Amino acid sequence: MDPHPLIYRLELLQRRLCEMASQLDKLTDPEIVAVSEEADRLIVQLQRMHMEGQSLKKIEAKSDGEPPPSLS
Repeated sequence: MDPHPLIYRLELLQRRLCEMASQLDKLTDPEIVAVSEEADRLIVQLQRMHMEGQSLKKIEAKSDGEPPPSLS
């Protein structure tokens, strides 16, 4: 999965949070909390994607150094 749409969405949420924080009285406002939770979910999703990508790179690097398995 391409992370770029998720990063773009996260950037939009960050801007929205900044705007909301300056307009609303307190950071515990339910609207701010909801947007913050959505941003948190995106961050976790991006972190998982990154970790999976790192794991795949390690597996590929390890398999590049090993001879292919024999078919006999």
